[in-house]
Amino acid sequence: MDKSTQLMKWILFWVFIVLFSLAVLGTLGVVFLGFGTPTEAEREWLVKGLILEVAACIVALFYSIFGLKPESGKQNLNVEDFENRLTELESKVFLTVKEIDSNTAELCARKDDSSSSPSKDFMHQMYPFLARIDEYDTPPPFDVDEYNTSPSYTEIDADISSAKPFDKEHREKSYFGLKVQWKCAYKGIAEKEDCYRIRLDTERPLYGAYIEVSKEKDISKLKFLDEGHPMWVCGEIIDLSGSNVELANANFYI
Repeated sequence: MDKSTQLMKWILFWVFIVLFSLAVLGTLGVVFLGFGTPTEAEREWLVKGLILEVAACIVALFYSIFGLKPESGKQNLNVEDFENRLTELESKVFLTVKEIDSNTAELCARKDDSSSSPSKDFMHQMYPFLARIDEYDTPPPFDVDEYNTSPSYTEIDADISSAKPFDKEHREKSYFGLKVQWKCAYKGIAEKEDCYRIRLDTERPLYGAYIEVSKEKDISKLKFLDEGHPMWVCGEIIDLSGSNVELANANFYI
């Protein structure tokens, strides 16, 4: 079908070329080369006709023969088909991520305190920063009466996930304002206009924490830290969006 369409286009192309050549050469011969005996009025009409011939052939060539004029119906169909496929792909990606997260949570729940536990070793191989967090034996540096070491982020997420859909938002907001201190792993830092925004990995794989500290605070130690370096952070929970937790009035200890 594609070969036949292509052949038809070339046949039409050469038909137009031949007709165009005959029309233009005939007009040029009469107007400029002295063929025939046209009057001045006829010459003027022939010149106008030549211009119209050229314009008509150009329009026919580019819009009819080569199909440069878009086919709106086909184009709309392609866009709609693309959007449907994109939506389907997004759904599959979302389900895949949920499945991975579910399996990861199950592995985390099954791991015990033994350093030789197969599940624990597996998690440490997948996420090396977890091993560094577990081995970080520095005691809580912030006031434990003000900043609690529990619940952990894993416990908070498990509690929210166990709530009924109607209660999830209320359960999530019930943790807002809670002051905590957790062991995390350094992920990166970004400079904003009035502060530094620090990204951390929590003890819950694929879940991160964000803190913002004033530019007046000394962050020289952070400039030399490798990704995954363990550290303590404290702050007040102000948001639990997706897989991230936001801590306000935060501080860190290395």
